[in-house]
Amino acid sequence: MRSKEPATRGTLAVVCLSTAMLMLDIAVVNTALAQIARDLHSGLSGVQWVVDAYTIALATVVLSAGSLADRLGRRRIFAWGMALFTATSMVCSLATSIGVLDGARALQGIGAAMMFASSLAILTDTFPRGHERAKAFAAYGATIGAAFAIGPLVGGALTSAVSWRAVFCINLPLGLATIAAAFVWVRESHDPSPRKLDWRGQATLTTGVFLLVLALLRANTDGWSSPRILLELAGGAALLGLFLFIERRVDEPMLPLRYFRRRDFSAAQLAAFSISASFFAIFLYTTLYLQEVLGLSPIETGLV
Repeated sequence: MRSKEPATRGTLAVVCLSTAMLMLDIAVVNTALAQIARDLHSGLSGVQWVVDAYTIALATVVLSAGSLADRLGRRRIFAWGMALFTATSMVCSLATSIGVLDGARALQGIGAAMMFASSLAILTDTFPRGHERAKAFAAYGATIGAAFAIGPLVGGALTSAVSWRAVFCINLPLGLATIAAAFVWVRESHDPSPRKLDWRGQATLTTGVFLLVLALLRANTDGWSSPRILLELAGGAALLGLFLFIERRVDEPMLPLRYFRRRDFSAAQLAAFSISASFFAIFLYTTLYLQEVLGLSPIETGLV
């Protein structure tokens, strides 16, 4: 048992570090958005997608990434995800236009989804006993909370001291170190009965969410009665409705709808939605207000 302790602790450290990185990249960018907008000559819509491109990709791909990890190997998908995350971080740091930055952020979100989905399965495999698993997931949850808490301050400090590009550059050494550590500490594991990839569900979910967010971000500028906005809203609603229909009919859905019959599962989703729709929704605009209206520096904004 003693010989396994360094490996299990190393695995937990690798998973927590990678999770901190992907969660930081949600919060850390916010305090750099004002400087990004000035340097890349972007309006509000462009900087909104710096955040939303990442989070949409992360949220919509994570379930399929989990299925892929069960089939091809959790450590393999974790390492591939970290490699993609690290490479796109470099592209973000070198971006000379808001379009390139937004596109790289979307790819970075896919890498984050691959890490996030496989990391949970890696912890479950590494800590099979109930009390050990509870401690591991407690550390995992604390890492997520701490990353969101310090993210704005880290982003503000890097932006004030160096540049907004440093927000992404810091991922490069951390990413390379995490990949190396994964092959040292993390053991490979598979699901003996992996689910098939739900390609139809993945396509309809991703496209539907994208159209819905696109319409919501542009509606105040173009007008809520604009034909383009109405088409985007209708298309998003139709595709999300089709996604639910597919999930009810397909043999191995990416999101089994029967889970929502459980009160604990539904309550957790409602709580997550409430936090995202309130705190995280206003987070971006608050940071822009503090810098562009009140004139605070990035690090002062992070402290606030």
